[in-house]
Amino acid sequence: MIYYRFKTRSSYYFPRINSKGKFIYSLYGNYGSKATKLYWWLFRNLSLFRWLHITNSSNVENFDIIQSLIGDECVFGINMGTPGPEQKKSILGYNVITGEIFFAKFATKEKAKKLSANEIKVYQTLADSGLVPVLYDYSITPDYVFLKCECYKGKHIDHFLTDEQVLTILNVLQNYHFEENVEQIDGLKTCFAHNDFCLWNMLSVNGHVCLVDWEMAGEFPIGHDLFTYIFQTTFFIRNAVPTSIVLKNNLQLIKKYFGDIDYIPYLKHFVDYKINFFSSGQNPYGLKRYMELKAIVEDL
Repeated sequence: MIYYRFKTRSSYYFPRINSKGKFIYSLYGNYGSKATKLYWWLFRNLSLFRWLHITNSSNVENFDIIQSLIGDECVFGINMGTPGPEQKKSILGYNVITGEIFFAKFATKEKAKKLSANEIKVYQTLADSGLVPVLYDYSITPDYVFLKCECYKGKHIDHFLTDEQVLTILNVLQNYHFEENVEQIDGLKTCFAHNDFCLWNMLSVNGHVCLVDWEMAGEFPIGHDLFTYIFQTTFFIRNAVPTSIVLKNNLQLIKKYFGDIDYIPYLKHFVDYKINFFSSGQNPYGLKRYMELKAIVEDL
């Protein structure tokens, strides 16, 4: 089967695409340099240019397994993923008979398999919440983990939510637990948390906010997602805002969420979690901001 390879940091493989399947090109987010953007425009718009990048599906790692799992009646593209322990294949396509659009993941590396298996559990646990896509199919084996789910037809949210929108979502999650019989961590009340509750993981779908990338979700002290939304999103999108001002501007929202519960122990736990996360050295900026927040929180 003929495929066309688009190569940046990751490799993308696209089938022959008609007008119905053009959405498959959204597998690639065009955030690169001007040269990369030109390369992508030529690839997407000129058939002769794509022909220069022609290959065969037999050259795509694990293609036959993926095809058998997804179905012979489906057309799909593959993002091979960024190299590393969490690398997994992301797949976007549609069923030519039913027209059903789907998203899928295929993981073979150990860490990636654990993350994908975790995401499957999330979709099952939150199936009736209205916050996750419908899980169509999955397979967990010693060699790979595969999931196939609904593909949201929406747009990425590029502005901060209202307090009411944030609280509505978090109040829904408070009704769920990721782990049975776990309702406290370090003496703190817990609930289900996305664990990367930021704008870049939110889509607007028919006027509703839907969340994607649930693979790091789990059981966390209440407020974990709220603090992530407030601090992580601001630190990386509005990085000029001083840490003390971020806390001050959102204190009313925090108190509204926690009600009669003292939020300070929960905020301290969150800050320690983030410092531990960023201490790997992969993001010194993130570590710096959370160390600033720790100094402020210690004085509360």
